[in-house]
Amino acid sequence: MQGVINMEIDKLKKWMDAAQSFQTEAFWNTIFDNPKKNSSSTLNVNPFMAADFFPKCDLYEFGHELIAEIELPGLNKEQFKLSIQEQMITISGELKSFKQKRKYFLKERASRSFKKEIALPYPIIIEKVKNEIHNGILMITMPINQDEIETIPINFNHNPSE
Repeated sequence: MQGVINMEIDKLKKWMDAAQSFQTEAFWNTIFDNPKKNSSSTLNVNPFMAADFFPKCDLYEFGHELIAEIELPGLNKEQFKLSIQEQMITISGELKSFKQKRKYFLKERASRSFKKEIALPYPIIIEKVKNEIHNGILMITMPINQDEIETIPINFNHNPSE
């Protein structure tokens, strides 16, 4: 029985050694920031970039307002920048989860810079935009500028002989 336990511990040690290489900031930076590491490698293209998925967002219409809910767990307002210009929300910042002089046994949260742009379906009244962050969710409330929405009439060329 002791031999089986020692063999399992040896397997665990080998796995921990292999896993250790995945726990450096440099490794995660190449995964999330560099889609083409080596053109001869079979793993040369990252089919999706983390920036495409972080931060996760919902954008919806409620009444006469557009509402954007953006997940920013662990970030405070000094760690990100928000701007709205020409029907585009841009949110950018840096998520720093890697701490020096720590021996990580599990490192799933990558440190990375991010930038996400969200196209707005309607023009908004920028001067009346409100935002608040609560429990890691940034909520942006944007009144729709009804005066800027143009309805284009559709004319049908109706020919009764057809």
